[in-house]
Amino acid sequence: MHRIVLVSIMTVVISLALIACGGDTTAEETVRKASPSPVPRAPVEEEAAEGEGSTADRGAEVYVSMQDPSGSGEYIYDPEELSFSVGDKITLVLESETEFHTFTVEDLGIDVAVAGGAVDEVTYTFETAGTYEFICIPHKELGMVGKIVVN
Repeated sequence: MHRIVLVSIMTVVISLALIACGGDTTAEETVRKASPSPVPRAPVEEEAAEGEGSTADRGAEVYVSMQDPSGSGEYIYDPEELSFSVGDKITLVLESETEFHTFTVEDLGIDVAVAGGAVDEVTYTFETAGTYEFICIPHKELGMVGKIVVN
């Protein structure tokens, strides 16, 4: 009996972890690997390889670092606030310093999981003005939250 309960609990926990780490991507959201850079930069025009979009499809790049400064136990995004205008197409380049983090904006359908020491990205066109909260699912309760303001 205890074995059945234990297996059931493990199944639920694993299922919730997979659901929390997953996410739907739409045509406006793509996940790619990138190299980190400390400041936003405009896209560079390059000739696209056959079957690929040009870098103009990416929009401007904005870098977000997901950190646990000096192993302090304080979890932060740097920057914690992002500001865009309606119609802006932005590629968010997400770098996780040492631990697994997510960049999740539930209201916009963005959910990117980034392994410790890795960089991932998502391209998104902001179509509606408003303020949107972004969180790290495993570290939200530890204060790892930020906001996107779309004017």
